[in-house]
Amino acid sequence: MKFDDLLAQYLYDTKTLNLQGIGTFTLEGKVSIPYEQDKDIYYPIEGLHFTHNTKVPLDDELVAFLVKKLGKIQPLVRSDLESYLSNVKQFINLGKPYTIEGVGTLHINNSGTYEFTPGNFLPVKEELNPWRENPDHNYPQKDKNSSAGKVFLMVLIVLASLAALAGMGWGVYTLVVNNKPTEQRMPPPVDSLVTESPVVDTNSAAAVAETPTSDTTAYKMIFEVTRLRSRAVNRTAQLQTLNIKAQYDSLGSADAKQYRIYVTKRLMPSDTTRVRDSISRFFLRKVFVEKQ
Repeated sequence: MKFDDLLAQYLYDTKTLNLQGIGTFTLEGKVSIPYEQDKDIYYPIEGLHFTHNTKVPLDDELVAFLVKKLGKIQPLVRSDLESYLSNVKQFINLGKPYTIEGVGTLHINNSGTYEFTPGNFLPVKEELNPWRENPDHNYPQKDKNSSAGKVFLMVLIVLASLAALAGMGWGVYTLVVNNKPTEQRMPPPVDSLVTESPVVDTNSAAAVAETPTSDTTAYKMIFEVTRLRSRAVNRTAQLQTLNIKAQYDSLGSADAKQYRIYVTKRLMPSDTTRVRDSISRFFLRKVFVEKQ
């Protein structure tokens, strides 16, 4: 999940942004935010300061702000924010600068301290530069559409939002309501795949599975990949408390292992795309399908 635009908005509104394990951004009160009619102009950020502090805890007020903006439940937003900040720290610790859009760029110096370079105000709802190496860190380009084009774009955004809400509702229905608990089937052992699935109470109403039939196939709907086993364990346990029967497995060697978090669905092959898209909208993540 991409939080950059919302982090910048929170900073502009509250003048303080605490990022867990990273540090604190403060914006001087005299700094003015560009008006609506000035969105096509880039504005330099002045009076913005950063203090590196690895002991900064997760900000509950920031979590509440994201819950309101994203329309998701608090435990999922908290978990996704922790995962996002962990990935940002890993990225910076590898020596790569990370840009928070609308705020600036963080990088690590030779002494291991995070340093900050203020950036520019970045217009919202604008196209990304296609040439940047990492699409997660793209800068928007200036919107050169006519007024009529902007109106048409707004209509498309409204329609897409309605479609996303409908998809999320369907995802909740297919994951929680319209499933019956059953015994979890494990895949056969393969040398390159080490299955590490947590214990699931199949008598619990939280178990989510499809009723096996002779003409369906078991599929893994993989919605998150992480290098941290602790993340995989905690995330699957958390989702199970929300009546979502999540599991995880691992791929790769001991020094390059990746953990995949997924739900298992028994489906007709023709239904895989529909269910994959529903789950993707529910978790706001790209979903990969793999036969079990």
